[in-house]
Amino acid sequence: MNLSQVRYFKKLAEVQHYTRAAKELFISQPTLSNSISQLERELGIPLFERENRAVRLTRYGEEFYAYASQALQLLDKGVAIAHEHAGSLSGTIEIGTVYSIQGDYLPALMSAYRAACGTAVTTNVSQGLTLPLVEDLERDRYEVVFAAHVPGKPKLTFVPVFEQRLVAIMHRRHPLAAADEVTFDDVHAAERLLSYPPQTPVGCEVARLLERHGIALAGPFYHDEITLASMVESTQGAVGLALDTIGLAPFADIAVKPLAGVDDAFHAINLVYKTSAFKTRALESFIAFARAFVWKPR
Repeated sequence: MNLSQVRYFKKLAEVQHYTRAAKELFISQPTLSNSISQLERELGIPLFERENRAVRLTRYGEEFYAYASQALQLLDKGVAIAHEHAGSLSGTIEIGTVYSIQGDYLPALMSAYRAACGTAVTTNVSQGLTLPLVEDLERDRYEVVFAAHVPGKPKLTFVPVFEQRLVAIMHRRHPLAAADEVTFDDVHAAERLLSYPPQTPVGCEVARLLERHGIALAGPFYHDEITLASMVESTQGAVGLALDTIGLAPFADIAVKPLAGVDDAFHAINLVYKTSAFKTRALESFIAFARAFVWKPR
């Protein structure tokens, strides 16, 4: 067994697909397959159950993954400390993020971090939705994520770093498109009202807001602004309640209007990490920088 085999195993366990894992590791798929097969032979246990190119961990693989992740974290910490003694900060940080901050906040943060701390730290960024991102953080696929707040997670630290406003969206030919703002009387009178699933963090916030105004949201529901805007654009008389993010930008026929009485700081995006988990120097520096970083939209 060698270090490359363990790193290959960890990546495949996280993405659960040979083609994707090989691409992210910058190796060929046969190289990855041969390495995993050799590792399984050396250990004498099956680590994965295979379904064509997709895989999932066996119970033996899940146990080995936990120890392999800890071992690699310790090794990376040692390497980072060695580099620190040599006068440089280096290492790799696995970051997960909701897509909605990738057009403004996240690029500004990463640019400022590199300017302040140098370019020796590699940051691998993956996109997802809040609940899967937080679950993957707990499983050590990520070391830090940018996501909404999820209650009932005592082992995680949530630090608000960016706020997004809730807006009303409608087709540009909708009567409300001519208004300066949309009231909750307008929302209540909408022919179709579309928004997020109430079981998601932002959907729960929207549902509570509507409940205070005596409005029930019946669905259908959509998880992201791109899908939500496309459904509003194509549904006669529809009004959507959506976060004002880059997801709305591609829709030239969608009008975006402020909601009367709703603060611009409606929905918080958080920097999320394990409170007591082992952290490399690179991760510690990134968390400290992100906590202190202040960015204002232009």
